[in-house]
Amino acid sequence: MKLALRKTNAGTLFGKLFNIATRWRLHTAYPHGGIVVDGMLYHSTFTDGLHVELFKPEGWDVFDVGGSDGAALALYVVLKGAKYDAISLLAFLLPWRVRDSQRLYCFEWCWIALTGENPSERITPERLLAWTRP
Repeated sequence: MKLALRKTNAGTLFGKLFNIATRWRLHTAYPHGGIVVDGMLYHSTFTDGLHVELFKPEGWDVFDVGGSDGAALALYVVLKGAKYDAISLLAFLLPWRVRDSQRLYCFEWCWIALTGENPSERITPERLLAWTRP
C-alpha cells in the first residue's frame, strides 16, 4: 500500500482555490491525499466522495507505507460512496473538533485505510507522514 500526497493544484477553478486554501491553512505542501493499491487511487473528493480511479503519478509524492492492502480494500468496500466531509474541515478553523461520522475528507480516509481506526484528532498530511515514520 502507498500513501499518495498531491503536491499540485488540480481540478476545477473551485478545486484549485480549495487546494490553495488547504495549503495555506494547514501550512502544508499537500492539499490532497489518497491510498494507492495495485495502481488504483482510493480517495475522497469534494465532488465525488470516496471513490476509486486509475492512479496517474504526475504531481504526487508517493510513500510506501506497507500495511495490508486487503484490509484497506475491505474498509473501502464498507465506506465506498461516503460523501466528502466538509463539516470536519471546520475543525481546522474552530478551537474544537467537529465531525460528521457519515462523511470523510481525504486525509481522514487515508488515516482509516492506514490504521483501521477512525481518527480521534484532526488529520493532516504531516500527521499521516509522521505515522508512517515512527
